[in-house]
Amino acid sequence: MPNPDELLAIQGVQDTLICTMGPLFFAAISNAPRSLNTPLTVVAAGMSKWLEIYSAVLMVRVLLSWFPNIPWDRQPLSAIRDLCDPYLNLFRNIIPPLFNTLDVSPLLAFAVLGSLAGILGASTTAY
Repeated sequence: MPNPDELLAIQGVQDTLICTMGPLFFAAISNAPRSLNTPLTVVAAGMSKWLEIYSAVLMVRVLLSWFPNIPWDRQPLSAIRDLCDPYLNLFRNIIPPLFNTLDVSPLLAFAVLGSLAGILGASTTAY
């Protein structure tokens, strides 16, 4: 038979396990039959939503690039440029500009983002 100190230690371990493992257990159990709420699918849904937001920021960057007199050195435009240009540069190295002026690399960039968001978004639904 454990003494009171050992019972207190066991109770502390049980409380810790319930606090840490409880949300993971209950995330896997859901009344909604159409969605899986495991920790990995929750992360996938969050990443899918982040990619949708990034696509919107990328769309703003592409639309603003049509205006030549935009001051890209001022905030918030410099932040948008700093967020989007490294990703766009990946595709600018693959697809050269058409007629040395028309940059079509954002088309491929949007296609990749859309397909990744679709794959991650589809992983949250049951089969």
